[in-house]
Amino acid sequence: MPISIKAKEAIKVSLAFVLVYFIALQLGWMNPYWAGFAVAMIALPTAGQSIHKGMLRLWGTIPGCIAALVILALAPQDRWAFMLLASAWIFFTTYMMLIDKDRSYFWNVAGFVCLVITLSGQGGSSESMFQHAMFRSLETAMGVIVYTLVTVFLWPQSNAGAIKKASSQLIATQAARFRVGVELASGSGTGDKLQELHAKEVQQLTQLGAALLAEGSESYQVQELRGLWKQYQGLSAIMMETLDRLQNGQENFPGIDLGAVFPDRQAFVDELDRRFEAIRRMLAEGPMECEAVAVSLSIDYSALHTVSHLDRAALAVVKKELENIEQLTREMLDCARELVDDAVHKRKPRLVSSTITKNQGTRLPVIDPDQLRGATFAALCVVIGFLVWIYANPPGHAGWFQMAGAIGMAVAGMQQARLIILVKPFAVAMALGLGAYVFIMPQLSSFAELGLLLFLAMFVASYFFTGLARLAGMVSVINMISVQNQQTYNFAAMANSYVYTLLIFIFIFAMSYMLRSARPEKVMLNMLRRFFRAAEFLVGRVAQPPGSRNSLLENWKTTFYRYELRTLPDKLAAWGRAIDHKLFPNTTPEQVQTLVTSLQSLGYRIEQMLDADGARQADTLVGEMREDMQTWGGKLESAFAGLSEAQDVESAPDINERLSTWLSHLEARMGETLERLDPGSLRDGEAENFYRLLGSVRGVSEATVAYTCVADSIDWAQWREEVFS
Repeated sequence: MPISIKAKEAIKVSLAFVLVYFIALQLGWMNPYWAGFAVAMIALPTAGQSIHKGMLRLWGTIPGCIAALVILALAPQDRWAFMLLASAWIFFTTYMMLIDKDRSYFWNVAGFVCLVITLSGQGGSSESMFQHAMFRSLETAMGVIVYTLVTVFLWPQSNAGAIKKASSQLIATQAARFRVGVELASGSGTGDKLQELHAKEVQQLTQLGAALLAEGSESYQVQELRGLWKQYQGLSAIMMETLDRLQNGQENFPGIDLGAVFPDRQAFVDELDRRFEAIRRMLAEGPMECEAVAVSLSIDYSALHTVSHLDRAALAVVKKELENIEQLTREMLDCARELVDDAVHKRKPRLVSSTITKNQGTRLPVIDPDQLRGATFAALCVVIGFLVWIYANPPGHAGWFQMAGAIGMAVAGMQQARLIILVKPFAVAMALGLGAYVFIMPQLSSFAELGLLLFLAMFVASYFFTGLARLAGMVSVINMISVQNQQTYNFAAMANSYVYTLLIFIFIFAMSYMLRSARPEKVMLNMLRRFFRAAEFLVGRVAQPPGSRNSLLENWKTTFYRYELRTLPDKLAAWGRAIDHKLFPNTTPEQVQTLVTSLQSLGYRIEQMLDADGARQADTLVGEMREDMQTWGGKLESAFAGLSEAQDVESAPDINERLSTWLSHLEARMGETLERLDPGSLRDGEAENFYRLLGSVRGVSEATVAYTCVADSIDWAQWREEVFS
């Protein structure tokens, strides 16, 4: 009978675990379990993933050790300076862990290793501290090397081809999404598949990032082309955003003959389809001849004049997004050609200019409030754990300082999770480990017997359990089956360790109320208030008089609120999944997801509006329409202010009636203004840019109405009332 992949992985982890203990014990290294921890933490299904995580663990250990030695050198006898320096390091590494997604594990290791080393030689000399730091680094490196060799030579699972597969699937999904959107805009299709395609696109973009890290860790060729692959990944992310905005804009065209307004539309779309397919084939099959044919969207002004001014504005928005897609497909085609030709030497990879990362008006950094709160929480865990150790000295003693910080960092990275769910698996796993320590370990007389016990214990944890239970089992094997060079047995010490570990989890669970509400719906209400405060501010910026100059603070606030607008929908989606819907029978998970989608759509529309507002406008048109724009801005600011205060949502019909009345007024005012103006006073592109601004204004209005329609279906009063579970 062939061995299953799951069994193979369990055998590899268990074998590497036994080998690192054998090496550490034979060489007389201190704390062999450090190498065991390295094996347990980097054990992933494929060689590339394990190598990547192992290298992050190794490189993170080094700054953690250095930071510990620096802290002990600066505050060898001052407990308060020691506490402040340690908490400052945890604050810094936790914040970096939260914002640096590619190297999150590196910063996590750098944080908790510092706490481990500061206590490893407690009561000893500075020489002892240095030895602990060196052996921690050495044993971590040994654990990484041993597991890497085992996973490479024993039933290896390679990531070869993962990038090719992920990238070709992603571009195929984006091509399908573009085609469905085009058909929907022309009235020849339905948008039933768009949500499914969008969800698949998000998943595949994440898979591409993971494949770059995994395959890049085991392939020199991928390493050589890493710059180009990162550029392609960035272009793919921008393409996803552009398709989102295009999808939102194309909802405005019932009854409009787009083929008449854009005579070259079919040729334009066919060329983009050809480019999408060429990119997919290059990435999947290899080099092929394909050059991008120059295409453009010309306008038939005679047909354009038959539609209303607001429809012309919506057309200007969609035209701009289609042109953005044309530019993106051209760049992606060039990038794909260089990738498959291994032509990285031809040119230096260009930096990708993304709306996600570009700074609007200031170079000052933008701080994420949620990430800042997480870093502060981890630092407070260190401080309070230190105070508990000094003044109460409960079971575990100095471990309260160390473990509180390590677990606090983990909680800061998964703020939606309820920590109490960790108590049961750890309590059971550690009880079993304690039983093995008491009844089995004293009966062993050779490493062969010890190795068999370690192998079986790790195999059971790896094979029969997943997720939190698997982690709890591995950690319990390492902590409770305490293996040392000079083996002694102390039941009281291990029983204290058991009690102390459970107390730490309960302590951090209580502390977590400082980080988050116990009720996810309350967190979502707060994030909704933040979203609409950001929307209110940004709409007010568009209604400013032309030529007005902003202060540095105003520019920073604009950057910050744009960041909030882009990031809050994803955070809301994560918190929405944490809601216990049994307590809220009037609100379904589908309603929450629809609410998040509508917010994301509103955010995209406001981004379009800000981008259009930044383009060069016709001063005469802006001057004529300034008062109307300010009136519109005031109406939306009022609506957003009400939503940000978390009052009962104004009904969709009321908002729709107010905004429809204003849009009708705007249509009439636009016609009057253009009749008075001399066409020769408008320079090329300026009128189109103003139409783009008006189109995005209409889009924001319609997205606001769409949100209130969704919000009307949610029982907000039930969300705000107190519930005890």
